[in-house]
Amino acid sequence: MIEIHQFAPAWGMNISPFCLKVEIYCRLAGIPYQARSTLPFRGPRGKLPFIVDQSQRVPDSGNIVTYLKANYGDRLDGQLSDAQSAPGHMLRRLCEESLYFVIVYSRWIDDRYWPQTRDAFFNMVPSGARQPVAGMVRRAIRRGLTGQGYGRHPLAEVYAAGIADLAAIAWQLDKHSYAVGECVTSFDATLYAFLFNILRVPLETPLKQAASKHASIIAYLERMDELLKEKSA
Repeated sequence: MIEIHQFAPAWGMNISPFCLKVEIYCRLAGIPYQARSTLPFRGPRGKLPFIVDQSQRVPDSGNIVTYLKANYGDRLDGQLSDAQSAPGHMLRRLCEESLYFVIVYSRWIDDRYWPQTRDAFFNMVPSGARQPVAGMVRRAIRRGLTGQGYGRHPLAEVYAAGIADLAAIAWQLDKHSYAVGECVTSFDATLYAFLFNILRVPLETPLKQAASKHASIIAYLERMDELLKEKSA
């Protein structure tokens, strides 16, 4: 059985959009797996998630999905047209290359939500080391966001970018039941994972407030919840 190596749960859930994406893909495609909590430095590229399939280790959520399609059949996207694949690709990139960094910013940089993030992510660290370890990780993430670009922007501009991303997602979901049509695809694994990590975590961020105002986003999450329950039955 495939092992998905990912972060330990926080707030009782999978709090990495990329790790959750792989889990959701496996559930939608009917591929059995086991989730394993691990640390990023154990991965082939020093990041999570990665999978172990027999003796092979595959890093990066996008590469993992490609590997699973090649080795277990393309159970979700085999019939997609170019007219569906193209917006799906753009939707995935919007989530992974823009919205993701706003989620990270809201959790790790915004002082209003940092204490809850710190307590959720570092509660297993011995009390004497908790503050310095959390601070060290936070500084590293701040440096990463500065290099990426969003860390150089004022708070309001960062959230404005994320809110615009959510508006684009809502527009797409106004047109379709799922990410690119009326049937679920691999793009839904990405979309659901990111929206879940905004709306279902206990942080009342501007992103969560904005997403909550889009009826199509709320309905989409509920529709996916029901589909995933059916897949698990």
